[in-house]
Amino acid sequence: MPIATSFRTDPEKIEALDSLAKRTGTSRNKLINRALDDLLEHQAWFMREVMDGIAEAERGEFATEDEAAAVFKKYGA
Repeated sequence: MPIATSFRTDPEKIEALDSLAKRTGTSRNKLINRALDDLLEHQAWFMREVMDGIAEAERGEFATEDEAAAVFKKYGA
């Protein structure tokens, strides 16, 4: 069962949200829920990546200096 909540935001964001809702034929509520779903999915992915990186570091799995230099050279950094 959905639970109601509230939050404060700038009037400009509400105007933009309402405009998008009107243009897409959906509701403010659905757009907010989609945005929240996207945020939660992204954060879960990010945390998995961070934890995987920490685990690799703890196992000593680092790029060598030559490997890192090759990547920087490839991308012009």
